[in-house]
Amino acid sequence: MKKHTPKYTQYNQKKRLLALLIVIVFLFVAVLSRILYIEVFDSGRLQSLALDQWMRDVPLTAERGEIFDRNGVLLADSMTVYTLYARPIAVKNKELTASILADTLNLDYKSLLEKINSRRSEVTIAKNVNKDEMFKILHAGATGVYFSQNIKRVYPYGDFMTQILGFTNTDSDGQTGIERQYNQYLKGKNGYILTETDLIGRELKGGVTRYIQGTKGNDIHLTMDYYIQSFAESAVSEAFLNHNAKAVSLMVIDVTNGAVVAMAQKPSFDLNQVPRDNIAKLFAESKSTLVTDVFEPGSTFKILTTAIGLETGAVSRKTGVYCRGHHIVDGQRIKCWRTIGHGSLTFDEGVMNSCNVLFMNTALAVGANAFYSYIDKFGLTRKTGIDISGEASGLTIPLASVKTVDLARIGFGQAIAVTPIELLVACASVINGGNLVTPHLLSKVTDRKGRIIHKSNPKITKGIISNQTSLAVREILERVVAEGSGRHAGVEGYRIGGKTGTAQKYENGAIARGKYTSTFIGFAPADNPKYMALIVVDEPQGAYYGSMVCAPYVGGMFSKIFAYEGMRSATIEEKEIFEMPDIVGMGITEAMMLLRSKKLYVEVDGEGGAKVINQIPAPRTKITSSTVCLIGLGN
Repeated sequence: MKKHTPKYTQYNQKKRLLALLIVIVFLFVAVLSRILYIEVFDSGRLQSLALDQWMRDVPLTAERGEIFDRNGVLLADSMTVYTLYARPIAVKNKELTASILADTLNLDYKSLLEKINSRRSEVTIAKNVNKDEMFKILHAGATGVYFSQNIKRVYPYGDFMTQILGFTNTDSDGQTGIERQYNQYLKGKNGYILTETDLIGRELKGGVTRYIQGTKGNDIHLTMDYYIQSFAESAVSEAFLNHNAKAVSLMVIDVTNGAVVAMAQKPSFDLNQVPRDNIAKLFAESKSTLVTDVFEPGSTFKILTTAIGLETGAVSRKTGVYCRGHHIVDGQRIKCWRTIGHGSLTFDEGVMNSCNVLFMNTALAVGANAFYSYIDKFGLTRKTGIDISGEASGLTIPLASVKTVDLARIGFGQAIAVTPIELLVACASVINGGNLVTPHLLSKVTDRKGRIIHKSNPKITKGIISNQTSLAVREILERVVAEGSGRHAGVEGYRIGGKTGTAQKYENGAIARGKYTSTFIGFAPADNPKYMALIVVDEPQGAYYGSMVCAPYVGGMFSKIFAYEGMRSATIEEKEIFEMPDIVGMGITEAMMLLRSKKLYVEVDGEGGAKVINQIPAPRTKITSSTVCLIGLGN
């Protein structure tokens, strides 16, 4: 029987040939793809690597864009400086070169010689070398040295808008403030100098040097006004020194659109001498506390409670109050700032006298749900969106957890914490007709040819409160300045409104004895508001009432703004000048009757005392009826 042999041999050979062909094609495609990638897509990188092997590149830092105020005043500029390097192997006469460098740059000769004698391929000799020094070194015959171009930021006014402008690092990148916020616009594109060298980095004789020019950054134009900023800086400096305060800050915005026109703060530092060797000082003084810190606003918050009460109809200007110096809520005795009580007051008088009882009643009449809805409308539960880094947001007791006693305290500015910028923006919406503006610092960005490439378009939310409520609150707050605690903010012949505030500070959950935050919010002109200002004085020494340590500085600043902008005044009312009576030793009732007979506004310091033990102003000081008096009580 014949054996059957399967015919597999020919079939298997064809299959193997096909597989081999596929492998060859795959390898060919892979090699071709790799060549294509290297020649087309990766050629730039490989050329750069090749250049690095035989060319020395010296960076030319691009000039940074400038920063201007809204009037075109230059606030931040740049100047070209140089970093000096040495290649020890290329230095022919090391002693001579070290001597030239030491004499020109006022450096230690021995240290320089040690650097030049090192075995390192490159050493840094000095930074921020100016052009004259550079040419002197080159002409004196120093060898083996070269320079890289850098840009040094220059601030013409030094300690001015420090927290707003910010500063840059040695690589010309913005670190804080506007410099950081708009770094992508301000920073230019760097250039290079490429020089042919041998394998160990020595420049070749007759070698090619290529210059690749950098591109300057764009210019920033702010909403800030140099002149109004200078008024604010003066006010802050005076308050800081006169009251030996821990810190003082002041901000001015245009209430019609949210443009920030001034932000000043003390303590501070010169932007041309950034304290990089003192990290604690640098951190504390480079942040804008108006934006980054939260505080208990105290009586300035009463502006919002007034608006909420009137807007919801929970109270009216016909609503009266009787203040006996305290109010019982949920079994807790909550004091009015005037512990002897205000007696019977109309609603307007209650606001003018900052009566805590009136504001407790108002908040309770509104109710927690409605009150909290307005807290949200006023933006106190979120960031304002101001275009500077580090903004914080306010702190409130959750609605589900708020108790009646908590709501009563919130009504007069306790049991709630806000940032100064949140408070200012919220109050601006109360007096500008009910529009919640977005505070902003940027006006526009222009390129090297002056063309606008970006323009600010801040959001405005309308209808927070009615125009009718806004008008009523403005009228009441104008009376606060004309007749009440804000008298020191008044400027003869001009209509100004405002509200003072004084809040005790807390440390570790308890009241910090003798530590206060004093505030004042003012706006002008009261009949057609344009500017609103907030000043915060942290831990003033001695007198601490906002009426005395805050209001006068806002008034002084407003008087300068009126003159600067050419605002006309109304007819100036002549006021009688008389001497401050001596009331020390008098009983409180007798003293109050005497001062009120002269139409003076009085702040009372001390609880339970029956007699006056001190007074401000001092006896026989020349005063007018616009003077605010402080009397201390004791036994």
